[in-house]
Amino acid sequence: MDGNTKPTIEILDTGLIDHRDSAFPQAVQLSNGDLLCSFNVCGGPNVSGGTDWARSTNGGKTWDLQGTILPKDISLETTNALKLSISKDGGTIFAYGSRHYRDKRSRFGEGRNEPIVCISNDGGNNWGGPKVIELPFDCPLEISHGILPLSSGKLLAPAALLTSPDKLGDRVVAAVSFDGGKSWPEVVTLFEDPLGHNGYFEQKLAEISTGKLIATSWTVTLSDVKDLENSYVISNDDGRSWSLPIKTGIFGQTMTPIPLGADRFLVLYNRRYGSQGIVMVLVEAKGQKWEVVFEDLLYDAMTEKDKPENMLSGVEEFYGFEFGFPTAIRLLDGNLLATHWMKKDGKFGIMWTKLRIGW
Repeated sequence: MDGNTKPTIEILDTGLIDHRDSAFPQAVQLSNGDLLCSFNVCGGPNVSGGTDWARSTNGGKTWDLQGTILPKDISLETTNALKLSISKDGGTIFAYGSRHYRDKRSRFGEGRNEPIVCISNDGGNNWGGPKVIELPFDCPLEISHGILPLSSGKLLAPAALLTSPDKLGDRVVAAVSFDGGKSWPEVVTLFEDPLGHNGYFEQKLAEISTGKLIATSWTVTLSDVKDLENSYVISNDDGRSWSLPIKTGIFGQTMTPIPLGADRFLVLYNRRYGSQGIVMVLVEAKGQKWEVVFEDLLYDAMTEKDKPENMLSGVEEFYGFEFGFPTAIRLLDGNLLATHWMKKDGKFGIMWTKLRIGW
């Protein structure tokens, strides 16, 4: 593209993957071109069931339900929501997320859960049982992204600590594996406010180039969980250390960065106040500043919502969300496939959208 042509994002096609009260999708593409997408089923974003997965053999045009990665455990009263990622060599698929021991009376940040991973080594046809990733924290966790496989061979399994009701998301960490997920001997901190004022939810990670990583988060005040500008952090040493949180200049909730090369990113985020929808922007990182060069809606919720004036806690807003969790992957043909959940005809479901970027 020459310097006089404006950057663009073109929506090529869109459709449904699942519509059974499902939420929190994340997709991968296999070396043979097949697309797999995981999502929890039952309860939508409130997650009252297990995790299923679907396959597309025609670039996302149609999807076939393939089965269940991990069902709800009735005897243990556990539910789960697992997100897919794939190893750099394409041989291993990871389904990572939270197994929650249900208590119908518990609210966000309460109760007991644990990080688990299921693994497939045959293109998703068969899945191993859940393995718990032991973390040295005695508090609930919020897990909002799949495991990140790095070019170096390391794996990062992220989670936000829900330390207490007044310290929700006060720290985002990642367990580190050097042996393909067999063991997780290290924990690194991605987000933590040195002044102790801010919390961080909905972490999303990406590898920009070999050894250089980015993580983004929905940023809130710790005391009353009110929205601030989204934040990001950078690692230049393969995830061993991370910068202090940097403001993006964007107010939203869930935010996912997809590196496009040369300090350029596709960024997807939720806009739940004002004209509601999932926003797609192209940004260029100039030092610590993000310059937005294109903006449009990936998904138009066709609704308007004002931010409550006398909101005591932003946690109360969580239970009224009707769309979210946008992520995207680059396809073998150079286009991108985005997925997210939304509410349609009274049920939650999963949508896919194929994008072409001109930049």
